[in-house]
Amino acid sequence: MDKEMFRVKLLEANIGGGVIALILGEILAYIDSQLETMTPDYLLTGILAVVFGLVAANCVYFITRKADPSRN
Repeated sequence: MDKEMFRVKLLEANIGGGVIALILGEILAYIDSQLETMTPDYLLTGILAVVFGLVAANCVYFITRKADPSRN
């Protein structure tokens, strides 16, 4: 696979992962706010969810990429 295609696939995966992390983070913030009867900070929750989601996804991707025996 050439480098440009690799970059496009990685960018698409990061955008998709960021959107999913944002949605799940906001849902968890809403549920937690209803259980604790408090007002959530949706902006901070969204930023933290996206950052942690992208870090986790990229760590898993780069660790498993090195372990792929078919890349030789």
